[in-house]
Amino acid sequence: MEAEKNGKTLIIVESPTKAKTIKKFLPSNCTVIACNGHIRDLPVDDLSIDVAAGYKPKYVIAAGKDKLIKTIKSELKDASYLLLATDEDREGESISWHLLEVLHPTVPYQRMVFHEITKRAILQALEHGRELDMALVRAQEARRILDRLYGYTLSPLLWKKLSNKNLSAGRVQSPGLRLIVDRERQRICFVKSTYWDAKALLAKQSGSKASFEAKLETVNALRVAGSKDFDSTTGQLSASKQLLLLDEAAATALVEKLKDASWKVDEVREKPVTSRPAPPFITSTLQQEGNRKLRLSAKDTMKIAQKLYENGFITYMRTDSPTLSQEGIAAARRSVESLYGASFLSPAPRQYSAKSASAQEAHEAIRPAGDEFVHPEKTGLHGRELALYEMIWKRTLACQMADAKKSSTTVKVLVTCKDGETARFGATGTRILFPGFIRVYVEGVDDPEAALDDKEVLLPDLSEGEALELNELTPVSHETKPPARFTEATLVQELEKMGIGRPSTYATIIDKLFERKYVVKDGTAMIPTFTGFGVVQLLEDNFSTMVDYGFTSTMEDGLDRIATEDINELQFLKGFYEGDSGLLHQVQERSAAIKPAVAKQISLPQISSEHPVMIGPYGAYVIGPKVDGKDQFISLPATMFPGTITDADIVALLKQGKEQPEGPKSVGTDPATGLPVLLMSGRFGDYWQLGEKSEANPEPKRASVPKGKKAESFELSKILQFFQLPRTIGVNPSNNEPVIANRGKYGPYVGNAGEFRSLADEDRMFTISLDEALALLAAPKPGRNAARGGKGGGSDGGSGKASAKASSPALIELGEYEGQKVGVLSGRYGFYLKHGKDNYALPYAMKKNEDALKQLTLDQAVEIIKNKK
Repeated sequence: MEAEKNGKTLIIVESPTKAKTIKKFLPSNCTVIACNGHIRDLPVDDLSIDVAAGYKPKYVIAAGKDKLIKTIKSELKDASYLLLATDEDREGESISWHLLEVLHPTVPYQRMVFHEITKRAILQALEHGRELDMALVRAQEARRILDRLYGYTLSPLLWKKLSNKNLSAGRVQSPGLRLIVDRERQRICFVKSTYWDAKALLAKQSGSKASFEAKLETVNALRVAGSKDFDSTTGQLSASKQLLLLDEAAATALVEKLKDASWKVDEVREKPVTSRPAPPFITSTLQQEGNRKLRLSAKDTMKIAQKLYENGFITYMRTDSPTLSQEGIAAARRSVESLYGASFLSPAPRQYSAKSASAQEAHEAIRPAGDEFVHPEKTGLHGRELALYEMIWKRTLACQMADAKKSSTTVKVLVTCKDGETARFGATGTRILFPGFIRVYVEGVDDPEAALDDKEVLLPDLSEGEALELNELTPVSHETKPPARFTEATLVQELEKMGIGRPSTYATIIDKLFERKYVVKDGTAMIPTFTGFGVVQLLEDNFSTMVDYGFTSTMEDGLDRIATEDINELQFLKGFYEGDSGLLHQVQERSAAIKPAVAKQISLPQISSEHPVMIGPYGAYVIGPKVDGKDQFISLPATMFPGTITDADIVALLKQGKEQPEGPKSVGTDPATGLPVLLMSGRFGDYWQLGEKSEANPEPKRASVPKGKKAESFELSKILQFFQLPRTIGVNPSNNEPVIANRGKYGPYVGNAGEFRSLADEDRMFTISLDEALALLAAPKPGRNAARGGKGGGSDGGSGKASAKASSPALIELGEYEGQKVGVLSGRYGFYLKHGKDNYALPYAMKKNEDALKQLTLDQAVEIIKNKK
């Protein structure tokens, strides 16, 4: 076979980009051609699985691939050797098998496998081919057939019973949707509880007058109720604990009493804390961090990672294994020592193993390619590709760095009143003794209120028995919060935790949920629609096993066992489809019993059965009083969702009937201008407008009603605040640039001189102080842990300043024009203007100049848009 390799070798890969990259490393006798993914597929118009003939798929040549196949066959005629260089996973193995089924090569062939596109990896793969792994092929084919049986058996039933041909069911898609719907049901049933405590601003009586904050913990040795004492699902106080639940009156009275009490340090405890770096990225954690830090969807993360892999920047991005090769470990450790010094290296090389027993694929973790990692600044990458590569680079370096050493100090303060009653306050401080890995990378968190690893909270030096000075004491109100809606990051995390599907498919699954309009996005949160509720409800009521989390996980395990040849794929498929409790039997048994009128009615605990919400081909609706003997079908506005709709909303809709209100609705008058504040409805939902459009008011101010909230719930004073955005909070003394608060594509934020930080909620836009905003802006930006340059360079945990060039993709929200958002994004060729879905070129002076860009106003942007139009 070695002699045959000296003749023409034809190498087939999936994509033109991959073909172009590997060509650079191949000898002249090698010809590379891209098959552009699968060359065969199942027809879309029927099941196309011959169940009677052993579940044989009826494959056809994929649309548009006939010409390509002719080209490949022509190249193959002159070749003496064929290498199938599709990706080294089940999907890649399957593509190679399909190629062999169509090409019928008469020359010797092998699989050419590599997990990175570097010269060394390609040349090694060229000399070390292997046979086609038919166990992997059978596992992938079984997966494809199973998904086809599930989708093509249940989807037509959804079309028929819910009168909507845009619906679909999926083996992983439907349980994933059920997770989102179940979370929304928890939120609907959640009952908010209010509880009170107090916070004190204290200082030493002598020496440093630096103040620190302490929180009320006990009163007369009885613990004050806090957030952890309320059930996270119901919001109710746990009845099993002896607690003091303070209301406003009690908290206020207690504060007044404690102001005249004596305050002293009762206890000081200090303990060392060690933080260890997270493992290198695998597919699921890359998707999670891409969403948390870079605001990328799972789909976009994988598309960008695919480009990085095919262009030779990172190793293969579909992997369940956090293990690093010896080459990867050595490269990471050399980079750390070169940039930060030997003291920042872990004492010994770190190796990681998969936590999940179902982890598969023989690849290592996702890391920069090669035996010498390219520094992000030297890649020539831009925008999102640079941001994602930089994140992978940092995470890989961090995993070989020393632990972060911290000191945690807990202080208990005893307060003694004149009548002998006591209270206890607590304060906690954290000092970073040695930053270690947080110098480079800090893992993102889903809770916006959680402290990041690299955050310090310093307390003054205190000793037990020391008297303290009370500077300020205030009662504080708290409200329990319902379980957070899933984001793409937390959904991926939950799917992986429950063993539902595989990380390589999560991006496609989530994309399908949006495509089918089962969910919509509010910032990063995923809100289920009425259609999504209806699909889950029908499947739960009639095919509960098909959306059962445990059953779905068991099916996934079965598919994995086919790959290891522990079970027979035909028996597995028969059991799922034709067994006594198989899908086919369930559908035949249940189909006639499912009444469309019942299936279309959405069961919501907050909505009475008198006027239920229904779903149909055009979305959600309610049935109004008969007119001329016929029912009125009144569509629900697109801004209403199962988790926020109330009976009052439905009554208002029924009262309005099918007649639309005449023109905009006035909700008050702006006292500053005398203009009416109008509530209007547009393509993207409800919004407020200040005054009618006229010659005197050609561009009235507008503000969108926040998603998931009702316009009627906002008082006029709050609406007027939205018109004042962006709000100038003050001036940053370090650069003399204004600090602003505003609403953007991803929610509320503060900004200064091109730096932006998210705010936890919309109210903070109007209440955050300059000091608070500056502290937030000074904290490391998620996704921008700027370990740049040589030793001592700027970083998350160290000193220095990140270069502008290293920033994440620029995103500046300017406001709204014609009911659509206007903002600046960073693209391949520099900055550009975006209005709704349309892109507009910026003047040359702003295209690649961030300083010039900072001067851009909404009015200027609108002028650019008008001129271009």
